[in-house]
Amino acid sequence: MSSNNKVREANVEDAAEICGLVQELAETVGDTPPDEEAVRARLEELLDEPRARVLVAENEGSVVGGASFWIKPDLAHGDTVVEVPMLVVAEDHRRAGVGRLLMEEVRNVASDNDASQIELVATPANVTAREFYRSLGFVEAEVVSLEYVGSQEDPPDPEE
Repeated sequence: MSSNNKVREANVEDAAEICGLVQELAETVGDTPPDEEAVRARLEELLDEPRARVLVAENEGSVVGGASFWIKPDLAHGDTVVEVPMLVVAEDHRRAGVGRLLMEEVRNVASDNDASQIELVATPANVTAREFYRSLGFVEAEVVSLEYVGSQEDPPDPEE
């Protein structure tokens, strides 16, 4: 791991570099990449949300990785869960300890908040991410993920 890698809280000035990382991630998983304005607006929103955190990893002053996560009270189990919907490392900095450093900080925050679980998301096709998470001690859960994608005002007809 390069000693030049450092993790810190993100700020609004990081929006452009975070957008570049998010666009790389979207390309990797086959999503539509967001534009910088949308990333900036969401970053500002998350920075104002007490239970949300956004971290960036820097190397020699450049943002080379990022993670966003939620600290969520889990009513069903009476505890706290940390959900990590995004972890991304710039392609030219992968396998250099950046992701591990980001996840170490996520684990520290989880511990500080007495979280009993950290939940990650990776698509079945993203074998590299799944192998990385397993190398950190995570196990794949036997769950089915259901997503509703579409307009809330004009939902699909269940009869179709």
